[in-house]
Amino acid sequence: MIMRKHITRGLIAVCSSFFLPVLAWALDMDELKADFLHGNYRRVIFEGQAEADRMHFGNTDELIYILGLSYLKEFKVDLAQNCFRRILNNSNSKFKQEASLALADTFLVAGQFQQAEDAYNKLVNDATNSSFKPAVLYRLSQLETKRGNHQKANEYLLKLKKDFPLSPELKSKGITFLNLPAPACEPEATGVSVEGGQYCVQVGFFTSSANADNFKNTLISKDYPAYVENSGTGYRVKVGKFPSQKEAQELENRLSRDGFQTKVCPL
Repeated sequence: MIMRKHITRGLIAVCSSFFLPVLAWALDMDELKADFLHGNYRRVIFEGQAEADRMHFGNTDELIYILGLSYLKEFKVDLAQNCFRRILNNSNSKFKQEASLALADTFLVAGQFQQAEDAYNKLVNDATNSSFKPAVLYRLSQLETKRGNHQKANEYLLKLKKDFPLSPELKSKGITFLNLPAPACEPEATGVSVEGGQYCVQVGFFTSSANADNFKNTLISKDYPAYVENSGTGYRVKVGKFPSQKEAQELENRLSRDGFQTKVCPL
């Protein structure tokens, strides 16, 4: 009888050591999802990346997917792309379709319109992605609007209305760019104004110099005087240098109309 009690206690201890971490992780995932839905993207990144670095087993793709979306919301495009590509490299992942759509979104956000179009069309032509087609058609309409092809953008919306009349995308008020925050100014450059200083418009932040250069070239091709600055923590893509905040604001308005996420920052 005593021996049976010892065995039972031992089994309980073993089971607890295995299942309790799993239960705790499930609760953490719920908290991360709640933080994401409430817009606490930096907290998701801080806690989720640390967890992702520690976990080398099981299905972590849901965590990686939410982490990638949070990076995208913070306009850290290359880090978001790394997350979505990590999922796509997992042949057994249940988040492949979501990651494919999100990866295409990173191209749209970064102004890499041809890559975005190719990725969206691949999703449209893949029969297994039928549930994503309304979202893809809507994004294609956004893409063509950013290119200035309003007739083609309208054609995508008409196809969306015809093929998917009940889709939530049709409830959107007009065609708008993805709802991403403007890239934050450098910490040392915050403030309302700088007496006798200069102003610029910051358009993006990247941890990869190659991605920053590609984005800069996209802006230059649209006649914006873009340049890249190494801030130590990453590469900031900026446009213009102006003696007054008003002039920088006028440029920001132009960039915003072209679909770029912007922020006026003192130099």
